[in-house]
Amino acid sequence: MPRFPIRVVCFLLLLIAWALALALWRPVPAHNDEAYVIWAIRTHDLPGLLATELRLDGQPPLYPLLLWGIQQLPLFRPIPMLYLASLLLAFPFYPLMARLARSLGGDRAGMLILALLAFNPLVAGMMMFLRAYSLTLMLSALVLWLARRMDRRPTLARGLAWGLAGLALISTFYYGVFLIAAAFLWLLRPPREIRRWRVAFLGMILPGLGGLAWARLALAPAVAIVARHQGNPGIRPGPLEMTANLWLTLWNGWAVDIRLALAMGIVMGIVLSMLLIHAIRHGFPAPGFLLLTVALPLAGFLVAGWRYNFFAARYAVVALPSLLLVIAMAIARAPRRSQAVSIGCAGLIGLFGLSRIAVAYQALPENNPWYAEITVALLERVAPGEVVIVQAPWHYQALLMVAPDAPWQLFDLNEEDRWRKALQDRTVVWFLGVPAYRGNWEPVERAMEGWIREEVRAWPSPADAILIRYVPPVETPEWRALGAVFEGELVLEAVALDAEGPPGILRVGLRVRASRPIPRSYTFFVHLLDPGGRWITGSDAEPPVPTNAMEPGVPVVFWRALQAPAWLPAGTYPVTAGAYPTGSEGWPRLRTREGKDTVLLGALQVHPRLPLLESREAVGCGALTWNRFTVIRLTDYRQEGPDIFPEPGRPDRLWVQGIWRAEADLVASPELMVDLGGNIQALKPKDPLALEARYPAGQMAIQFWEGEIAPEQRTLRLIVACPGGRAEFPALTLSRQRWRWNYSWIFWNRMP
Repeated sequence: MPRFPIRVVCFLLLLIAWALALALWRPVPAHNDEAYVIWAIRTHDLPGLLATELRLDGQPPLYPLLLWGIQQLPLFRPIPMLYLASLLLAFPFYPLMARLARSLGGDRAGMLILALLAFNPLVAGMMMFLRAYSLTLMLSALVLWLARRMDRRPTLARGLAWGLAGLALISTFYYGVFLIAAAFLWLLRPPREIRRWRVAFLGMILPGLGGLAWARLALAPAVAIVARHQGNPGIRPGPLEMTANLWLTLWNGWAVDIRLALAMGIVMGIVLSMLLIHAIRHGFPAPGFLLLTVALPLAGFLVAGWRYNFFAARYAVVALPSLLLVIAMAIARAPRRSQAVSIGCAGLIGLFGLSRIAVAYQALPENNPWYAEITVALLERVAPGEVVIVQAPWHYQALLMVAPDAPWQLFDLNEEDRWRKALQDRTVVWFLGVPAYRGNWEPVERAMEGWIREEVRAWPSPADAILIRYVPPVETPEWRALGAVFEGELVLEAVALDAEGPPGILRVGLRVRASRPIPRSYTFFVHLLDPGGRWITGSDAEPPVPTNAMEPGVPVVFWRALQAPAWLPAGTYPVTAGAYPTGSEGWPRLRTREGKDTVLLGALQVHPRLPLLESREAVGCGALTWNRFTVIRLTDYRQEGPDIFPEPGRPDRLWVQGIWRAEADLVASPELMVDLGGNIQALKPKDPLALEARYPAGQMAIQFWEGEIAPEQRTLRLIVACPGGRAEFPALTLSRQRWRWNYSWIFWNRMP
């Protein structure tokens, strides 16, 4: 009878595992943690990356440092190639686990561990997740394999190799300390072998010193980050719930319905318990090694998770290799028929879990669909180089996920030293705050005292955010007497106009007084108009002293800042002002003695804000040079408690931002169309006046378009009709499935 070709099967299973990991390869972030990594490695130099990781992440920095070095290579600069690089770092995990299983239980054990891994949704999920878990998975297996080799033949070279692997692991994921300690304790087991002990201590020096250095530099900030972000969670699981979550996710992945996950988890629990009992009775291989390397990392995961809400299955990554080895050893000791049944069940459940993950990634409204709306609002308003300070970590990560390449200076509110240093450039500052935590705004409000402040937009719960803009004040304003008298003896006494501040910002100062007591409060408006008198932009606000509280004859000075639209060509534009009763929606307006409802303040020279135009990405299109497009798909959802529902009967919205430069004089705006799989649909400019604008040669502009598309459609490319030319750009967005998303269950709330 021919011998069963175990080595051939192992090779085929290895190819299947790698092929599945590549098949799940995604071109864009699907999780805000992934966006954080992309932002960190693409916007910092090496010292800045180290400082950022120590200050904001709390994890050792080896993984982002490796990706930072890899993305310096031109081939790996695009975001999809970073995912590929992360996969390549983890690919040795599979052959390492096979060799480790063979050393414990023979060739059949090596084949069985590959069969388990090839279709395991948790392993595949961590492989495709652009965070340190993929590298941690590989290094955990490497530490175990080298410990086994060193135990069999303790040599200086093997001790140093084990030490280097341990140093790499503890420099990637701090839970690695539990696995290193477990392997070290196992190497010190009786009987006493001086040579093995010496080599074990020698190998322990490297990760020990590395761990101590990391603890001295970053342990306190890491604990502070964990306490701040995880100290008040919505869900506080106990060890039993965390263990159940790990077990169910191990077989089902994170995207399967809870009822199916429970059923399949129970099935696998019964099957594997029976096989484990059988294996123990017939001699379990290396029980001390496996028990210690599972128990200690798992205990660390449960204790830390119980204290800090670290309950996601991925946090138990360092216990996962040993846990899978225990399962493989139990199956390897079972009869052949039982082996086939257990592997078949695990494979079928895993394949279904993988299919759910692939589908979920296409439609996942990460954390909250309203965060994309906030990002769009910022992209429409914030100019390159301006400062954005974010209060809530969930808003901060959402901005990184939706717009990882946005050219603003992004800071966490807690990075006060860094954003205060950025204020020295006197640039425009944007603050994204949470109204429920208004008391924490004090550092920003204190730093911006005297600046021109405007609450630009607010979002109700569940987004729960407000956007505030601060513009630096005019240092030496030039006041011009105006003397415009409104009804009720409200006098607009003088005006100061300034266009020499930040590009695209027009600062307008008003000095008003009351000739006699005024019985009600009035709001003043300041408008920027086009040469034909049409409204372009404006700002409405009450004076700092309401008009009904003004002391007659005492002037009140206040400033407003107008932001010229990004598409507005350079030129001279009139500025007008007026007043209306507060709360009256702008009407009726107060009239002057001449019977007019507005006062001409003067004209301002508009200097457009400077969009980023990178020559390496520029594409010629007739009389225009395009940089790139930002395409965001927005879906209408509503929230009821922990459930998010897509609004039925409403189309998706496609939002596009384009950056371009005019290469000829008096160039008209381009037209934009989107390819919906053969159906070409025109997009409308967000501001209709942009269609009439004419741009001089050298003018740079940012323009916005919007359109509606059916939820089941996907976009493929943008078609641009420029003056004198035509160009196409890739613009892939996936169709949104009209699903119900339940955030009350931790399988959805924590990934994977």
